[in-house]
Amino acid sequence: MMIDRKALRRLMAEKETVITVGVGDAISAKLASRTPGIDGVLSSGFTLAAQAMGLPDAELYTRTDNVYAVGNMCYVLDKPLIADIDTAYGNAVTTIKTVHDFERAGAAGVIIEDQISPKRCPICVTDLNTTIPAEEAVGKIRAAAENKLYPETVIIARTDITDKEEQYRRAKMYLEAGADLVQGISKSFHGSVEEIKQFVDAMDGRVSLVICGTLDFLTRKDIEYIKPKIAHFALVPINYTYPALKKAISFIGERHEQEGMPLEKADHSELVDFLGMSTIGRQEKEYIPVTE
Repeated sequence: MMIDRKALRRLMAEKETVITVGVGDAISAKLASRTPGIDGVLSSGFTLAAQAMGLPDAELYTRTDNVYAVGNMCYVLDKPLIADIDTAYGNAVTTIKTVHDFERAGAAGVIIEDQISPKRCPICVTDLNTTIPAEEAVGKIRAAAENKLYPETVIIARTDITDKEEQYRRAKMYLEAGADLVQGISKSFHGSVEEIKQFVDAMDGRVSLVICGTLDFLTRKDIEYIKPKIAHFALVPINYTYPALKKAISFIGERHEQEGMPLEKADHSELVDFLGMSTIGRQEKEYIPVTE
C-alpha cells in the first residue's frame, strides 16, 4: 500500500476526535481499514503480545518483533497506524533509532511511555508502575520529536503517573518537549468523566485517550463531551476474539467435530476474497508469462 504520511495529521485537523481500534495482527488491521467510522489503527502492545506470543504485555517481545508486526499491518492498511512503542526500548539516543524504525515500517505516529524498561501494562497489574524521572522522559520525547524522519509523524507521550499533580506536571513538560499529544493511563482517571474532561481541557485538547479498563463504560456521548483528539478502543478486538476462540477450540476438544458449532462461521469464499486472492490471480496473469 502507498503510505499517506499526512493522513493522520489531516484527520486530527479535520475531526474533533479521531477514532482508532487496537490490533495486534494484519488481518485485524485490514478489517479496521475497511470499516466505515474507524479513522485509523493503534498497534496495541497488549494485543500483539497476546496474539503473537500468548504472553502478557510486559515488553517480552523485542523492538524487532514489534517493528515486524507493524510493518505487516501497514502493508495492508490504507488508514494511518499509530504504533505503541512501549518505552522506546532504551534511553533517549536509542529512542531516535526506535522511532526511525517504526517510521520506516509505515507508522504515522508513535506512543512513548515513561515507565522503566521492561514495562508492565498498567491494566495487567494491581500495583503502581515504576516510572523514570521526568527529566529523563523529557529527553526521550525531545529526542523523538527533534530527530524523526518525517515532519508529519505524530509523537504521543504517555505518562503512567497516577498522582494528579505530577501527572499534569509531566504532561505539560512532555508537550513543551515536542510531543503532539499526551496520554494518561486509564486507572489514573478513577472512572470519572469529569476528571478526564478536566485533564483534556488543561492540555488544550491535545490528549490521546485509551478507552479500556476502568474507562470501558465511556459512551459515544461521553467521548463527544470530553473531546480528546484521539480515542483509542485499544482492546476491543482481542477482548471479543479471545472468548470466541476459546469457545470454538473447546467445542472441538469436547466433540471432535465442528457440526453444531455455536458461533458464526466465516464464508470461505468471502474470507479468501477479503484476503486478496483475486488480486494475486490478476498479478499472475499480468506478470508471469504463459509457458507450455
